[in-house]
Amino acid sequence: MIPLIGIVLAITLPAAGGLVPGSTVTFYVHDDDLNTNHRGIDEVSTAGLLEFTIAGVSISGPSKIVETANNSGVFVGKVAIPETINGRQVQQGDVLIIKYHDQSDSSGNQKTVSKSASVKKTDTSFTTSSKNVRIGQKFQVRIYDPDFNLDSREVDNISLDLIEFRGTNGIRTTLSNRAFDAQTASLRETGDNTNYFVVTVKMPKEIDGKRLKIGSTSELRFTDTTSPSGTTEILKTRIRVGLG
Repeated sequence: MIPLIGIVLAITLPAAGGLVPGSTVTFYVHDDDLNTNHRGIDEVSTAGLLEFTIAGVSISGPSKIVETANNSGVFVGKVAIPETINGRQVQQGDVLIIKYHDQSDSSGNQKTVSKSASVKKTDTSFTTSSKNVRIGQKFQVRIYDPDFNLDSREVDNISLDLIEFRGTNGIRTTLSNRAFDAQTASLRETGDNTNYFVVTVKMPKEIDGKRLKIGSTSELRFTDTTSPSGTTEILKTRIRVGLG
């Protein structure tokens, strides 16, 4: 180990400056003790070395970290930020903590170094619970959008008409179409002041007399009219139509 450098643990945040659920965060460990092959690139198991938590709850991390270059002593890894922990949505202000357990510092002692970063939810997100949905299968459409949270003390809604479904055979409709058999008349906020909106729908066999093609890719479009800039934004996500 080089005493002047010591152990360095760094987290590279997304451009927005905070963590976003569903994103991937890059982190670096600088420890020359891990650099055992000075002529090649080392790969080191993270078991017993690295620990990852969000809001005090353990989350999965990478199985190994990889040296960035020959003899650099700097190792890189990536950790995915989950959307839920212990059955609840990851919330703004939740803190990611990465701990590195150094087995032997410059004095020969064990040492733990940690870095942290807070979850930041300023961007709208639009996704589905599955990307491969069989005919007749139910799935969730999920939106995170603080601008639709009009009352912090009440559960708010997003109209199904704002979600367009585009499929093969020229199919163009919205989730308000009865073919989707939506369980609620709108995307319902999951609780008071959560900013998360969810609806459960079914993948139909046909829409307005037009059959969906098995194996085709359909697109969902969310028209967001609440952008702070005053503009209308369209968010897209794709799903593959599977065999029922």
